[in-house]
Amino acid sequence: MESNLLIIIISGVIACAVLIYNPAKTYGAPAALIFILAGLFIGNGDFMPAFDYPEQTEFISQFALSLIIFTGGFHTPFSRIKPILGEGLVLANIGVLLTALLVGAFASFVTPLTLLEGLLLGAIVSSTDAAATYSILETKKLKLKYNTDKTLEFESAANDPMAMIMTLMFCMMLTNSGDGGAGTYVLYFFQQLLVGGGVAFIVALLLKQIFKRVKFKEENLKPVFLLAVLLVTTLGAETLNGNILVASFVLGLMLGNTDFVYKQTSQKFFSTISWLAQALMFVILGLQIFPNVLFDAFKIAWLPTLFLFLFARPISVIISYLPFRQPFSKQIFVSWIGIKGATPIVFALVPLTMGVPNADLIFNITVVIVLSSMILHGFTLDIAAKKLNLLEK
Repeated sequence: MESNLLIIIISGVIACAVLIYNPAKTYGAPAALIFILAGLFIGNGDFMPAFDYPEQTEFISQFALSLIIFTGGFHTPFSRIKPILGEGLVLANIGVLLTALLVGAFASFVTPLTLLEGLLLGAIVSSTDAAATYSILETKKLKLKYNTDKTLEFESAANDPMAMIMTLMFCMMLTNSGDGGAGTYVLYFFQQLLVGGGVAFIVALLLKQIFKRVKFKEENLKPVFLLAVLLVTTLGAETLNGNILVASFVLGLMLGNTDFVYKQTSQKFFSTISWLAQALMFVILGLQIFPNVLFDAFKIAWLPTLFLFLFARPISVIISYLPFRQPFSKQIFVSWIGIKGATPIVFALVPLTMGVPNADLIFNITVVIVLSSMILHGFTLDIAAKKLNLLEK
């Protein structure tokens, strides 16, 4: 396929999806679902030649994801997350770990996947999706009691790094690319967290000093400068074996809580390109999905999907809430609204690029889980909130 034709197709699909999203928003349809289905409808069928570029798709999607997570942090004041910081961090880490273990063990019994391959699947689908969560909560415009909406937003932004690190670790185990025993993987885990967060922390401190000493005479140059810094920070952290998503979130959160000139302009700029990143990522991921294979995968994927929604996620959330005094209605709601989006599909591309056994099956099961979640959770969010009496009056 010629590059010009590919650009025309993707741009056209994005434009059509935006037009479709406006009326669909009335019914609470997640933007992620609209864009993915648009790519899925036009791609890999009768309308265009097969789109099968997992390496390029992963690269573009990871950059888009880091931009989305950075933007989420950039718009999050500490005062907003302070009341739910403890529970959010536990859900984003312990909750994700428990979900991965439960889904992985179950999948190894009901699918052709081995235990280690099942754990890889569990890691991939264990996190909730920041872009999908923000989009649905913004679309519904619900005010929820007990800071429930803030909890969901913070968890969705903070749990991607944990899921990504586990995904990379299980891929290394399955391809024998990690030298040494368990200690190697423990070291790798902490290296990903500490290096990613450390690089972003240092860069954020440097930016504070730059903002004090350098005056930007052109208002629109400030967001351009920050975009360049974001690229340097995330790719630099990745080069040093740090986690790109940890670096994105930490940098965004620290900048979002720093006062500087033209900050509002920068936030508007990143909100706009974050939407572009979402649209591009969702459409390209939709193009990467093969519908005919997806129907066959559903026969295998429906059991892990139900287990994740009805057992693994609720059990993990309830255990995570044991140290906290929160209403049981909130725990049930958080258990149910564990919205999956593009993030798991991006993570599912990693096994494909690394040559992991059964990577195609893992990818297709992930897609079934994601589409099911966006439809089921996206359209039942307000219903669940009303039934559990979580709506603020």
